[in-house]
Amino acid sequence: MNEKLEEFERYLKNRKVAIIGLGVSNVPLLKYMFEKEAKVTAFDEREVDNIPKEIFEELIKYNMKYVFGKECLKELKGFDIIFRAPSCMPTKKELLLAKEEGAIVTSEIEMLIEMCPRNSNWSYRE
Repeated sequence: MNEKLEEFERYLKNRKVAIIGLGVSNVPLLKYMFEKEAKVTAFDEREVDNIPKEIFEELIKYNMKYVFGKECLKELKGFDIIFRAPSCMPTKKELLLAKEEGAIVTSEIEMLIEMCPRNSNWSYRE
């Protein structure tokens, strides 16, 4: 197994993890974080009535906290790692403040690239 991935998975246990945006890109993180025993809070700017039922049921099934509504990111405090949806720009003031406070601010794609073993024979350069 990938040593970086193993280290990351150990790191996640009992860490406070925020998942911003409950769309296609972040929903698979719910189960993954549950399996790694992270303490997850999900954030989404939609109101609870606009969250798809199957996603909301996952939050309940995994006993995850959640914050919904336009002002949800005001509650983004004290997290170890924050996964943002592609639509949540890393320049948002709440994310910048969290980063200043020591949080890792990333996305599932950024973390995937970071965890992939490097193939030293491949290069995008000619």
